[in-house]
This record gives sequence, structure tokens and C-alpha cells, in this order.
Amino acid sequence: MQRTSFENQLTFDADFEAILNAIPQPIIVKDEHFRFLFLNDAACMLVGRARCDLIGHTDYDILPTAEADRYRDMDIGVLSTGEEVSVEEPIAVPGGEVRRLVTRKSRAILTRGSSSEKVIVAIALDVTECRTAEAALQASVEHHRSLTELHPQVPWTADPSGEVLEIGPRWEKTGYAPKEALGAGWAKAMHPDDLGEVQREWAKSLATGEPLDVEFRLAAAEGGYSWYRSRAATRRAEDGSILRWYGTVEDIDDRRKMFEALKESEARFRAIADDAPVMIWVTGENGADDYHSRLWLETTGQTAEQAAGKGWLNAVHPDDRNAVERVFYQAFDLREPVRMEYRLKRAGGGSAWVIDIGQPRFASDGTFLGFVGIALDITERRNAEQERLLAQKQIHHMARHDALTGLPNRQFLREEFERLSDHIAPSTRLAILCLDLDGFKAINDAYGRATGDLLLRHVTERLRNFLKQSDILCRLSGDEFVVLRVGINSNAEARLLAQQLIDVIEAPYELAGTHVDLQVVVGLAAASKSDQSLDELIKTADIALERAKTGGGGTIVQYEPKMDADLRARQRMKVSLRHALAKGELEVRYQPLANLRTGQITTFEALARWPHPERGQVSPAEFIAVAEETGLIGPLGEWILRQACTEAVKWPPYVSVAVNLSPLQFRNQRLASTVRNSLEDTGLDASRLQLEITESVLLEECDSNLQTLKEIRQLGVIVAIDDFGTGYSSLSYLRTFPFDKIKVDRSFIADLPKSKESLAIVRAVAAIGRSLGIITTVEGVERQDQLDTIKAEGFDEAQGYLFGGPLPASQAMALLKSRSEISAAER
Repeated sequence: MQRTSFENQLTFDADFEAILNAIPQPIIVKDEHFRFLFLNDAACMLVGRARCDLIGHTDYDILPTAEADRYRDMDIGVLSTGEEVSVEEPIAVPGGEVRRLVTRKSRAILTRGSSSEKVIVAIALDVTECRTAEAALQASVEHHRSLTELHPQVPWTADPSGEVLEIGPRWEKTGYAPKEALGAGWAKAMHPDDLGEVQREWAKSLATGEPLDVEFRLAAAEGGYSWYRSRAATRRAEDGSILRWYGTVEDIDDRRKMFEALKESEARFRAIADDAPVMIWVTGENGADDYHSRLWLETTGQTAEQAAGKGWLNAVHPDDRNAVERVFYQAFDLREPVRMEYRLKRAGGGSAWVIDIGQPRFASDGTFLGFVGIALDITERRNAEQERLLAQKQIHHMARHDALTGLPNRQFLREEFERLSDHIAPSTRLAILCLDLDGFKAINDAYGRATGDLLLRHVTERLRNFLKQSDILCRLSGDEFVVLRVGINSNAEARLLAQQLIDVIEAPYELAGTHVDLQVVVGLAAASKSDQSLDELIKTADIALERAKTGGGGTIVQYEPKMDADLRARQRMKVSLRHALAKGELEVRYQPLANLRTGQITTFEALARWPHPERGQVSPAEFIAVAEETGLIGPLGEWILRQACTEAVKWPPYVSVAVNLSPLQFRNQRLASTVRNSLEDTGLDASRLQLEITESVLLEECDSNLQTLKEIRQLGVIVAIDDFGTGYSSLSYLRTFPFDKIKVDRSFIADLPKSKESLAIVRAVAAIGRSLGIITTVEGVERQDQLDTIKAEGFDEAQGYLFGGPLPASQAMALLKSRSEISAAER
């Protein structure tokens, strides 16, 4: 039974919907009231909701108000003007990952009978990996469908000589009566520019008997021209002679205009995505490839004929071909999606790594139609991954080792101690020995830095040769070394080790013909593993070392509790800090951050200050640590946050405020609510608040802290990782959480541009920031040559005394006003 046109339309829509669902790019259609009319599977996945939960709803049902307002303004503009809008932005997908999407919105008019409706069509393009794949795939499928569909409109017949004998009544759409088209009269309705080509094609078919298939423009009764397609074939006698030609004229004007629009859209899209070439392929239901895009052919050097069928496998690298063929045809047999990475042979030699993603296609009745897929050239990404891994190893090593001697530093010692702690009994005794090279500065001054460096390397070599393999030797500063030994039996054994180290180091040195004598003093601390932390052990050993320095070379001092008078002073500070917080004696200062491209102040970092009535200004490093020990960090941090937000509201809207969060604040399960309340109470836009954390937040209770970070980021707040490069594994955390900003620790900046090691680290961090699309900021910029260096490396922002120190709120405001007046004067 022949289908009605309505049934055919339903089948067409179902096929089109199936094709859209096979496209991995999100597609969203809204009506004139901004309600969702349609979302493909990829769009539902992007939003994180089922289609049935979205149809009929608006952005306000699924997004924060501010974000929904922004989308509504964009939709209103598209709907009212008809102009296409394209915007690129970072979007957090379910799971917390942030992808950069280019969203293109345009207006379309749906005609149903005599009525029409304007709709908004939005296509989100993932430009982090394959910005052109889905759109190109859709264009390919639409092109294929346009070429294969036939909807006859005007039937006609002609005699063997080509004279038209009869033509259907709908020829009147051209403005000419059907009888005027008989013979060769049909030419009167044809566009003059197309007539010659059509006549040549018709003459060729008449001469050869081959079928006719030609497109052209015909006049329209209401004026102008519309595109049509005519196809014709012969009916022959038994002897093969032509009896009559039978043909149809099909109105393809809408399809032609749509195809031209798609081609124009694809051309615009390709212009945007030149850096992400995509290869498109399509198979039939038998598994044979019957279409490969131009990029596939250009990459492999194959012709379309050579790539057809299974010929595409000849372009696969020989070492990968068997695995690729097996995986693809296994997926084909199971009618399941396929994803492979393999190498293609390049036309000019060599090979290209590609990621190949294929999806099965099904008709509305479930009939399997074949596969469609995209192959992305990921050669650069594979190479970049290798380079990033190497850079990560280099940065990790450089951040944990001394460049001169190759010895581990304090961070390495802390990490190794934590590792050892999991494998030794609590009662195991440890010894920490801090060694200071007495007289090293005099030698360095007398013979020069090169000799001093050589001496340090000789000292390192002697210590390495003497110590056990299980001992840990570190260099903490210029002339200070630390030795950790696990498993000592007594204090006497620890003191014996100290004396042996002195004997090893104090033996005379011959350095490039120069005789050098060196003395050493040792501060010693010994305790059970369960008694003290590593930092406490090092601290007590440092206290003993300071006492040993007063005794001169060869002195050994073991820590005793009576040396710890400063701890009592610290206790007094705890009481004083609690009083200062309760009485409002603390202050917040604001240090500017400058945009390195424009020179404009874009952010102030809020820094707590304590003007003690007796001691004067107390170092933040001192009283923040006390606040963390006493539990005051919670109320102190909330007070700083609220003060900073209150002040930032007064600034121009392009200026943000940055606030540091202590890892201990994350123990408060209501931290995200505290941030939200501060924003709501002060009226500060969330996008103007930057919260800075150190990577220790991700070390302790990682899952809980990550969830808190996600809740904070969902508020619209910018999240930055502070002191980047000094912690456990900074690069790995860039994959754990999508940070918006990296702040490079000042320790890597201090000796720029002279230090090659520091330059290598900051260069690697800048490159990582660019590749991940993360803002990079440098702390501690105090000299012009440092600024010139970080500018050359491509950093985005800088902070330091070169731009200004921490200022009272009134001076920060005055600074902004003066900068604004200067800018106005320059304009």
C-alpha cells in the first residue's frame, strides 16, 4: 500500500531525528517563548537531564538566574533581528569537567500550512577537541539525503527526438500554460543562464539514450525563479529502439537553498576550525565505505575510488591495520559505537595519529542503515601529551630537588617522610640532623661563586658516599643540609652519627688547585615517630642548630625542651589573636594584580594584617598559622571574605577581589553556603570573587573538598590554585579539578631572569596554562627584568611590589580612580 505524504513526512522527521541523535554535537531548538522544542542526545548529555524533563521548559528551570538571563538576552536578539550569534565560553558538563564550546544561535521559520512560527536553533560545538566534526557530519548526511531523495512534481513525456508530447498541469507554477511547454516550448520558462547547459545535457541523452538528470531554474508565476530538477529515462521496444521518454520535474528550491545555506555555514565553521581538521566517512548496510570527505583523501592521498569499500584500510599503518579491521567490523556486526586510535599513512610520507569515532545509523523502523563516523588528526595532541608528561616530570623533579647538587629539598623530605610513616612502627626512633657549613660564606666570598658551588658538590658527594642507602639527605638552603635516619637505638647513636658527619665534611678539600678547610656545626633532634611530625622535628633540630652555631665549628647540640621558649611565646600569641579578632583589631589590605597585556588593574588580593598594639605588625605567616592551630581560621576567614566582598562592591565592575582559603576552612561543610551568603549579603557578583587555594586542599579528604569546590564554582566564583609548583603534584590537580587560574609561587620568580632552572619552570607553567586555557598569574614581581621575562613567556597577570604593595581600602580605591583618570586623559 502506498504511503501518504503525511506518513512520508513522519518517516523523514524520524530519520532526521535519528541522524541528529547520532551527531555528538549538542543541538537545541526553542520556540518563540524560549521553551525547549527539541534537544538531541548530545544536548541532553550536556545539560545532564533527560529530553522528557526538558521539552517545554526554559533556561530558568535548569540554570542559575544570571546565566539564564544572559541566554535569554541572546535569544531575544536572535529572534527579533534574525542575525546569527556565535559565542565561545567554558561550560561545566556533568561530572565537573569544563569544556570550551562555541554556541551558534540562529533564527529559523517553520511553516505549517498557512501558519508559520519562528524558532531559535542553537548548535554547541566542542572546540577543545574536534570543533568541526559534528557539523561536517550533519552536512555530509544532509548532502547525501538531498542527492538521493526524489519527490516528483510535474510529469512529462517526449518522443524519441526530444519533442515534449505532454506535461502535467502543475507546470502552471512557472506562469506558463502546460500547452506552451509542448515541443520545445518549455525553454521559455527556463532561466537564460541555465538554458544552454540543459539543452546540451538533453541533446547528450537523446544521442546516447542515457538517463537525464539536470538541475536548473524555472520562472515562478509570482515572479523570480525557483530551482528544479528534471530526471528522465526511456521506454524501449524489444529491438532496443526508443519508444518514448518519461520524466519528472521536481521542485528542489527549498532543498537547494538549504543546501547552499548549509554549505555557507560549513564554510564559516571550517574557517573557525582550521586547526581541527576532521575526516568524515559513511558506510552502507553491508559495511563497505561509500563516502570519504576531502580531508581524508588529502591526508591519505587516496582517491575516492581507492578509499571505497574496504580500500580505506590500505591507508591504515600496517602495524595497526589488523587491529583496526577487527575492532571496526566487530562493532559493525554488533551494531555498536566504535572508538579507535590508530595511525594513517600520510600522502607525503610518515604517519598521522587519528581518533576514529563511528556510530550506527538506523531507520525509524529499526532497519540498520550503516555507520557514520569522524576521524580526527590527533598527532599534535599525542605529541603534546608526551611533552606535557616530560614537562610534568621535569617540573616535579625541579620543584623537589636542588639544581646545584641534585639533592632533594624540604618538600621531597616531607613527602618521603609521609611515605615512610606508612611502613614503620610508631615506636621507631628517628633522628633529624641539621648541618650548617661554618665558614662557607667566607670561602664563597674569597674564591668566588664557582668555587663555592664546587665545594657544595664535593660536600654532597662525601655525604652520599658515607650515608646509608636508607638515609635521606637534603639541601635546605645555601649552606644547610639535613639528614634523616630511621631506626636509631639511642641518643648516643644519633650523636655518633653527627660526629661522623663532621669528620667526613671537615677533611681538607682540593678545589681546582685551591686548598680549602671547612667546618660544620650540627643541630640534632631525636624522637619516636609518634611523638612529633616531620616539621616539628626539623623545627627542633633548627633550634638546636642555632644553639650549635654559637659554639663554632665541630659543635653538636641535641635539642632539649628548655630551648623551646618560643613555643610559650606562641601560646601567648594565640590568646592575643583571639582577643584581636573579637575586638575587631585586624585589618584587610588590598594588593593589586595587573593585566600584562593592558596594564590595567583587574584584581586586588585581600590580605589580612594584624597591627599588634605592642609588637607592631605581626607577620601573616605567623598569625595565620596560629589561627589554624586554634580553630580561629574559620571565623577569621569568614570575616576576611565578607570584608573583601563589601569593599569590592565599591570598585568598578571590571575589578575583582581575590581571597585566600585555608585548607582547614574546608572542614566546615557549610563553606559553600558561607560564600553564597557573603555574596548575597554584600551584593557582589559571583564572577568578581576569586577564591585561592593551595593544593593541600586536594591532598586531605580529597573527595569531600572536591565536592565543596564544585559547589563554590557552581555559584559562578573563580577558583585559582595558589603557590603553584611548590606542592605535591601540582600538574595532576589540573586534571582533578578545572581551575580557572594558576598562580605561580614567588620562589620561582625571585632569581629570574638569571636562573635557567627557574626560567624552565615558569616557561613550562605558561605553556601548560595556554594549552589548558587557564589564566596564568605570577606572584612576587619586584623588578623590571622579572616583569620583562614573564611577559615574554606569555603570562596573563602579575602581582608584586613592582605594581604596588598591600594597601588600605581607601588607598586601593584611590589607586583605581587615579588609573581611571590617567586612562581617560590618554583617550
